Amino acid sequence: MTIAFNVGPAVALVDDNRQIRTSICRGLTKHGMRCHPFACGEDFLEGLSYLSFDCVLLDLRMPDLDGMQTLRRIPSQKRYIPVIFFTSYADVSIAVDAMKLGARDFIEKPASIAEIAKTIEGFTVSSSVRSRNADMAGGARSLVKTLSARENEVMMLVCEGFRSKQIANRLALSPRTIDAHRYSAIKKLGVNDLPNIVRMFQLAGAI
Repeated sequence: MTIAFNVGPAVALVDDNRQIRTSICRGLTKHGMRCHPFACGEDFLEGLSYLSFDCVLLDLRMPDLDGMQTLRRIPSQKRYIPVIFFTSYADVSIAVDAMKLGARDFIEKPASIAEIAKTIEGFTVSSSVRSRNADMAGGARSLVKTLSARENEVMMLVCEGFRSKQIANRLALSPRTIDAHRYSAIKKLGVNDLPNIVRMFQLAGAI
């Protein structure tokens, strides 16, 4: 068995038409993309919980959960992923309304694979950057959450530029106690220089 390593952008294709899913996925694969097909909005939303995508190609007309409903149910932490609607001519006005809800673009059916790939490529670079930033922010939040309330209080003051003695005076604690909290927090965060500590708290949304 030959394993092909493909590092191109990951595209979620959501369309209830099996023939369309097969055709587009084959075409996008030839353009160096990794295509993950979903037959309905529910399956796609479930996939978002354990898969990462750089772009979503979303059919507007689907039974049960249509494209608009699917778009509305994308979790807020995944909103950085660009959504492109794949729709018929008659649905264009609805697709425009969808763009007001956060969709980035729409492609009219039928469309060539080259056109679809070009549209996707226009969004995936910036999406990858946002994805990495989101991952970094999530990691920073997780680390900051490991701090005790006192450690967090001390490190917030450290980020403001206060020294241990000044923090001790503000919190009515001994400098030695402050140093102990600071050392414990630094060990948990895995960083020990002030610029990186501040950066981590900024990514975590704490300051």
